[in-house]
Amino acid sequence: MEVNEDILMLYLKDELSVAERAEVSRQLEQNNALFHQYIQLKDVWDYSGLKTNIHQYDTNAEWEKLSQKIPVYSGRKYMLTRIAGIAGVAAALVVAFFIGQLVNITPGNELAATGVHVFTAPEGQITKLSLADGSTVVLNEGSRLSVPLNFGDEERSVELSGEGYFEVTKNKEQVFSVKSGKQEVKVLGTVFNIRAYPGEDKMITTLEEGIVRWEMESHHITLKPGMQVVYDVNLGQVEQNNVDVNGVKQWAEGRYRYEDATFEEVIAVIERWYGVRVEWQPTDFTGQHYNGVIKRSASLPETLDLLKVMIPIDYTINGQKVIIKRMR
Repeated sequence: MEVNEDILMLYLKDELSVAERAEVSRQLEQNNALFHQYIQLKDVWDYSGLKTNIHQYDTNAEWEKLSQKIPVYSGRKYMLTRIAGIAGVAAALVVAFFIGQLVNITPGNELAATGVHVFTAPEGQITKLSLADGSTVVLNEGSRLSVPLNFGDEERSVELSGEGYFEVTKNKEQVFSVKSGKQEVKVLGTVFNIRAYPGEDKMITTLEEGIVRWEMESHHITLKPGMQVVYDVNLGQVEQNNVDVNGVKQWAEGRYRYEDATFEEVIAVIERWYGVRVEWQPTDFTGQHYNGVIKRSASLPETLDLLKVMIPIDYTINGQKVIIKRMR
């Protein structure tokens, strides 16, 4: 049986006979190019919400298994682990976190003088940080978190530049606050995501669990689970939305799911992930939006090939420069 895209779609829909499924599985295992095509189709299929039980995995469970085997630096105030990325091991159908170099940060004179630790997630990496109160923060690439040396003694206050996924330990006696420019989020114990990269037009706060108090100058909003506040930096406008929080936090699990995203938003992620500069003509993509999933574990060509499934483009990779053109 020749396995093509139509057969792969029937495989995803579970509409093949037992013998046919066995034959497709055999070819997927032996043919890397075919498996790559299957993964691309599955990403689009998963995005549509019509999910199958193929290659399901529990990211948190895999992380716990691996973290028990790998030592991390543990200081009085924090524990820091740098996550290089997430990879799907195709043949074995295993997903695990690959850990980068061990990070051991000792306060220097500058830190001692300012009284602040500054933790940074380099481009192309995610950094997971455990604070003194047991709260955890996952920093997206290019993000920075400033934590006072006396964090947790009298107050729990941090500053974020970039994007962070927070799981805050409950403490009724002590508010946990996150400042991002003029924006401030206050909680007692909850799970939420903040995106506030310098230079971006919007600052986005999304609540997964608990209750959050969002403040920006004269604006004060109380968020409930599933709510999102979007602040337009240029216009000074505030917008409230109800969103799928699972889609918002997927970057912390090694993937981005886009719903009606602009081409510019997708390119910005690609440039950060792969440390490249993308050249493209905005006028060629006016009104073009992207719906789909891209994975941190994928190579640059794989990500661009997946983009081609959704948008008719052609691309050229020349070192750290990528040229993308709209196909006519």
